[in-house]
Amino acid sequence: MTQILHRASGLRAGTLTLIGACGLALAGCSGETPASDETGAAVLAEPASDPVPELLDDTDGMETVADALDDTGLAGIFEGNASYTLLAPDDASFAALGEAGKALMEGEDEAAMAALLKQHLLPGYLTPRDIEGAIGRSDEGSVTITSLAGEDLTFRRNGDAITVTSADGAEATFKGEALAGGASVAIPVSGLLRQAES
Repeated sequence: MTQILHRASGLRAGTLTLIGACGLALAGCSGETPASDETGAAVLAEPASDPVPELLDDTDGMETVADALDDTGLAGIFEGNASYTLLAPDDASFAALGEAGKALMEGEDEAAMAALLKQHLLPGYLTPRDIEGAIGRSDEGSVTITSLAGEDLTFRRNGDAITVTSADGAEATFKGEALAGGASVAIPVSGLLRQAES
């Protein structure tokens, strides 16, 4: 039930780095489902034994990211004991890429799709409530987490919603119910954390 929150050297003053490590945090530890609140942030579904990719495949509007995890081989990281948090873009986010998105989804460039997915993967088990709480404790009203792609993602509250912004300015918003499976969690988001190439 350990959540490590510390001020990281090398980051601008007031910016926090949130590291999810040392097991499951909050409800993920207890196996209890957090009560829904009125913030508009995604809540956590009842934890399941099925891995995250299978849960996504069974969730309406999440089939594209589930297929992408399988096609790139990244689904395998959810089968071990290590914990990850996936900011899972919905189908509409991929469709909004137009022809570029169609090429990605048809598997024409698996390396590019893998890179895109890693931009949405965080180390450790982080529930929406973990992230929301860290934002509330931050003097700057935001927290920064480094993705598996090595890029900083900034989380902040925007009205009743939680948004996440990449270094290039691409933005996604938490939506719906987070999915807890095995040692990991997926937080559905609308939007992709990579600017579309012109």
